[in-house]
Amino acid sequence: MNAFPPWEPPMFASDPEHLVAMLDRLRVTFRYKADGLNLNQLRFRLPSSGLSLGGLLQHLATVEDEKFSYFIARERPEVLLEFLERDNDPFVVQEQQSPRELYERYDNAVLKSRGIQQQVINDNKLDTPSGLEFEGQHLSVRRIICDLIEEYGRHTGHADLLREAIDGRVGEDPPHDYRPMWI
Repeated sequence: MNAFPPWEPPMFASDPEHLVAMLDRLRVTFRYKADGLNLNQLRFRLPSSGLSLGGLLQHLATVEDEKFSYFIARERPEVLLEFLERDNDPFVVQEQQSPRELYERYDNAVLKSRGIQQQVINDNKLDTPSGLEFEGQHLSVRRIICDLIEEYGRHTGHADLLREAIDGRVGEDPPHDYRPMWI
């Protein structure tokens, strides 16, 4: 069993462990698809879409921040507010940005989210109300995490197509030795 990389979901585990493992697997796969590119590559778009890998890095950093910092931990969503206060669209990568800035923003957002995620699991809080209210009811923390899994599922598919168009990188999973800084 030691042959599995740390981002691979467990063979047998509790529901909470499987839930966060599936999210982490998608995070790692997405990060691998976006990894190691220069600014022009991170800004690359297919003719039929406005999406770029750099824009997806920024967007998912804001979504991580919104879901975990704001809705779950009920803290100030710094990454999200950075874009809102400057009236910047996270999907748009500016010419003056650097790849390092894009990767660090995303990695730091995931690192913070994973800390909150671990606290939720440790405190058995998946089925407690989140800060997101819809039609008078607060969604559970579990529902917020499930929504993020769906978000990553869509955008990891987008990343597959974008990365293949950039340099031909294909494949379902990262190599076994691939480790983002937050794993």
